[in-house]
Amino acid sequence: MSIPAVIPARGGSKGIPRKNLKPLGGKPLIVWTIEQVLAAPELTPYVSTEDEEIAGVARDAGAEIIERPDDLAQDTTATEPVVEHAVDVITRRVGRPESVMLLQATSPIRLPGTLSRAVTEFTSGAVDSMVGVVPEPIFLWQRSPEVRALYPFESRPRRQDVTPEQERFRETGSLYLTRTEIYETQHNRLGGRIGLFVMDPAESLDIDTLEDFERAEQWIVNRS
Repeated sequence: MSIPAVIPARGGSKGIPRKNLKPLGGKPLIVWTIEQVLAAPELTPYVSTEDEEIAGVARDAGAEIIERPDDLAQDTTATEPVVEHAVDVITRRVGRPESVMLLQATSPIRLPGTLSRAVTEFTSGAVDSMVGVVPEPIFLWQRSPEVRALYPFESRPRRQDVTPEQERFRETGSLYLTRTEIYETQHNRLGGRIGLFVMDPAESLDIDTLEDFERAEQWIVNRS
């Protein structure tokens, strides 16, 4: 049984109206993620939406559709109940999946092979959940409740001398892969033994503003 890749896509978007359907590189934003899933033989794309137009575009792109109830399509709705609803629907259709991938439609940049690599690392790593991350510089500070360095500034390491214990990573929001039982017992996308899936820094772009769209367009132009 293939792993379902759930792509939540509400019709409402306050920052950029109809964001999931806004053209990027000649096709609707959500289609980028659907096509990336279709290129990974281990995965099947499922778009969870309450919006008929998004459903139509997603279906035409090759995704299965999960009709999301309106009460799970509010501004305040958390993602986990949406995934759990999708898993319930998928279970009724084809059987209970052992794991589920969660993909953010507003993260359209994923390099070829990224999703298959995530599945391979997940299945071979003896983890219960996995989160997509990108490397971050270790030279971080916090301001409250007091100014404090989060690295040993008294003996500032050179970048090439940073040890594995000192490495830091940032969660991208782009990709999660989780055993179904974690959703069932902890109602969270992360739980149990958690693994880090290190992605290319370019894959961390999360489209939230028009400027983000412009950066994504430029990346696509540069890659073509």
